[in-house]
Amino acid sequence: MPFVIAIVLIVVLSILWLQRRPLAEGFIDRELAKRGIRASYEVAEIGTSSQTLRNLVIGDPAAPDLVADEIVVRTRIGFGVPEVTGIEAGRVRLRARVVDGRLSLGSLDKLLPPPSGKPFALPELRFAIEDGRARVETPAGVVGARLSGQGRLDDGFRGRLALVSDRLSAGDCTATGSQAALGLSIDKRVIRVTGPIRAATGGCGPQRARGFAATVDARVPEALDRWSGSAKLALTAFESPAARVSGLSGMIGFAGNAAKTEGRVAFAADRATGAPGAAAGLGFNGRYRIAGSDIRFAGRASVARARPRIGAIDLRLPAGTPGASLAAALNAAVRNATRSVGGNADLALRIVGARGALVVRAASLTAESGAALSFAGTRGFGFGWPGNRVMLDGSLRGQGGGLPAFALSLAQARPGAPIEGRLVAQRYAVGGEALALAPVRFMRADDGRTHIVGGATADLSLPGGRIDGLKLPFDLTWDGGQRLVLAPGCTPLTADRLLISSLDLRRVALRLCPTGDRLFTKGPGGFRLGTRIAAPRLAGTLGGSPIAIAAEGATVQVGRATDFALDDTEVRLGTPERLSRLSIARLTGGVVPGGAEGRFEGAAGAIGNVPIDLTQGSGAWRFVGGRLSLKGETLRVADAASEARYEPLDANDFILTLAGGRIDATGTLTAPASGARVAGVKIEHMLASGTGDAVLSVDNLSFGDKVQPDALTKLVFGVVADVKGSVSGTGNIRWSPAGVTSDGVFRTAGTDLAAAFGPVTGLSGEIRFTDLLGLKTESAVGTIASINPGIPVENGQVRYQLIGEQRVAVEGGRWPFAGGALILDPTVLDLSTGKERRLTFRVEGVDAAGFLQQFDFSNLNATGTFDGTLPMIFDEKGGRIENGRLTVREGGGTLAYVGEVSKENLGTWGNFAFGALRSLRYEQLNLTLNGPLDGEMVTEIKFAGVSQGQGARSNFLIRRLARLPLVFNVTVRAPFRQLIDSVQSYYDPKRLIERNLPALLEEQRKRGVQPPASETMP
Repeated sequence: MPFVIAIVLIVVLSILWLQRRPLAEGFIDRELAKRGIRASYEVAEIGTSSQTLRNLVIGDPAAPDLVADEIVVRTRIGFGVPEVTGIEAGRVRLRARVVDGRLSLGSLDKLLPPPSGKPFALPELRFAIEDGRARVETPAGVVGARLSGQGRLDDGFRGRLALVSDRLSAGDCTATGSQAALGLSIDKRVIRVTGPIRAATGGCGPQRARGFAATVDARVPEALDRWSGSAKLALTAFESPAARVSGLSGMIGFAGNAAKTEGRVAFAADRATGAPGAAAGLGFNGRYRIAGSDIRFAGRASVARARPRIGAIDLRLPAGTPGASLAAALNAAVRNATRSVGGNADLALRIVGARGALVVRAASLTAESGAALSFAGTRGFGFGWPGNRVMLDGSLRGQGGGLPAFALSLAQARPGAPIEGRLVAQRYAVGGEALALAPVRFMRADDGRTHIVGGATADLSLPGGRIDGLKLPFDLTWDGGQRLVLAPGCTPLTADRLLISSLDLRRVALRLCPTGDRLFTKGPGGFRLGTRIAAPRLAGTLGGSPIAIAAEGATVQVGRATDFALDDTEVRLGTPERLSRLSIARLTGGVVPGGAEGRFEGAAGAIGNVPIDLTQGSGAWRFVGGRLSLKGETLRVADAASEARYEPLDANDFILTLAGGRIDATGTLTAPASGARVAGVKIEHMLASGTGDAVLSVDNLSFGDKVQPDALTKLVFGVVADVKGSVSGTGNIRWSPAGVTSDGVFRTAGTDLAAAFGPVTGLSGEIRFTDLLGLKTESAVGTIASINPGIPVENGQVRYQLIGEQRVAVEGGRWPFAGGALILDPTVLDLSTGKERRLTFRVEGVDAAGFLQQFDFSNLNATGTFDGTLPMIFDEKGGRIENGRLTVREGGGTLAYVGEVSKENLGTWGNFAFGALRSLRYEQLNLTLNGPLDGEMVTEIKFAGVSQGQGARSNFLIRRLARLPLVFNVTVRAPFRQLIDSVQSYYDPKRLIERNLPALLEEQRKRGVQPPASETMP
């Protein structure tokens, strides 16, 4: 800016000097008009050594481009040619603009000589200015300048330059409160600028700086083709989204030209904070070189105290994950090592256009915790972009502060080339866990990638257990970028011992296989390590009992969260003679603090010798603090016998826990079809002793429309039906290595049912099982209010015993019946499918009169006492009587019809027969019964010793017939349960009406009131 003012003044005044003589004639005015320049001035003095103009105004008077109160031009005459030797100016005001990157002085542009193509040279004249000011409008903002000084412009000028701007903006970069107070000096055609430059705020985008200050000392030759100097810099604070630096100061030296500039740079900062962490006492110094787009730096960075944030590389694992103690200790050591760390590093940076690389040639860090890390290498550790290329060539060593000591040496021929080297680390042991690495080798693979071969041995803790002697070799391949993959095939994993609570597995051998082409995959939660376990097979003990575990496959994903899944898992527990088994189609889960949890599907199994099958299990599981808990959503419980004794039941609310070598389970058994509650179940099992028990609580199990006994056991199918009543009681199942025992007590009261031999009402009793699973009981007594197989039998008792193998030993039964008794003989009933069941009833001392009275035969009177047997057989075809016999006791009896006889003429023999039936005595009467209870019964009646009874009408024929030894054989064919009823209805038709009329009315209601044959009503 001072040079611009001086040049303009020299040009103007030179024109005036050259044309000084013809001024009077208006030559200057004509010349200005010719150039199209508006101007006004006053000529104060015209002489040979000086000329003075006052009140010079160039440009629009309302907004002039140049205003000067007084200008003095010093001249001399040499060989007749005037020569300007100096210019003196008082108060000068100048307006300028930057347009398309060039400075425009408005009307003054027309006074400037055209470019000559020669290098710029300072004029050899003396220049003095008292107060020169300029307003420069630029695309970034308005800049104000003030110049004062004096001296030869080519050698000896001394002056002051002040610059100020409220706001400057370029793109998204701004600066406010900018100002400079610079000293100008010119010695031997070299321009020197010194002084402070300040800005209140400044920055680009989200990056902001406050309190910028620089002290400049720069030298530029008159040709402006090179420069040199230095600048001291200071910054109160620098802020960005990633970091905040305060107390920044430094120095930068420079020397060069437009083609190349280089120098030294040194910076220091009091404190820096941000996403990487916090640091104090930062230092940075070295040399730089800029040649066009090629930028290079080599130097050293140092930090007195730093506390980096390491959340991005947090080494912690979820509680309960193997290695969590090691990871926690290592994480604590790393955090302690980063609480206060200091060190330095030798750096080299090169940027060429969009490409660049940063190389660390040497580094050393020490922490207050005692941790120390050092790196040294010929070519060092480098990182290049684009492509994220890595260069490794050097040795890294670390030790102390709770960190394992290690030495890592790596080398590459060029960035991205295969790595060769070796890693050696000491065994790291903390809190019962330990990790040791075999020497890890880095080798060149045939395909040009890096081959990493090594192995690890570990002792790890588990929730409620541990792994000892875990050995895992590894074989990895790295492509030099972001792909780290396992070698093809699977990797063997072995362990000396795996202990989880009371589960103790020895000599574990598994095969780990990659789940994809990458060892690590990146997802929403960060990087995850995935592996598949091919067909795992494990063996050992659980609570002292042998156990074998097998699965078709398993997958494990380790990252911020650890997830796993097992398919088709089979578990065998115990010795062959008391084997417990469990199969799970799908088991999934994940690690949680202190353990793991997940879900299971398709579970099935059995406990020891207990003949119960568990299937269709599903629900949630949780293993925390050595305690396994299962919360079931579905489970099917079925009889494991070859011929099922009871139907499958559901237990959809079961809860099972395994802790301290003990299994506890509870649940509710329900009928699958109806959902009716059958029993509550409580199970306890001790793994060490192999003993346990199950308690079944039946609380008022009601039979009716919702559930029937045949829905619980097929043993009653065809034996009882339409049961209405309830059962209550408790059953116990106990097991041990010696075997399984079970017992229970169940009661029923006032139960009605339909049996094959007729309806039963009021069945009550208590039954005590000595073998609940085998269906064996003590002798039991059941009281029955009524049985009606066609002959009502009331108030009886039956003594019976279940003897196992689906058999019932009937010890006997007795019912009072018609003055005598109906007695059930002892027998054994086999309830197996397809087996015959035989019951023999004996009739003792049944009085004929009482028998007829019980059935309301008011038209018949009879006497006599009967005995006999009724053998009954029940099978798949139903029930039947075979060779049932009833015989009147000695002395016979009588039979008399006392009802009305029809007025119709029955004929001679008909009237004779009814006349005889008025009173008939017999000496012998035998009944033989054969046929099905629900079909046609054949009843053979044999009378013998027939004579006329007292009160019978007598005539000659009857008296003659009575002397004959007649035997009457009568065969009756009719359904057994309808036989007696048919005889009643013959004498009393209203019984038919009472029985059939409701059914006829219901049938008519279904058909409608209108008869089928009638016409349609309108």
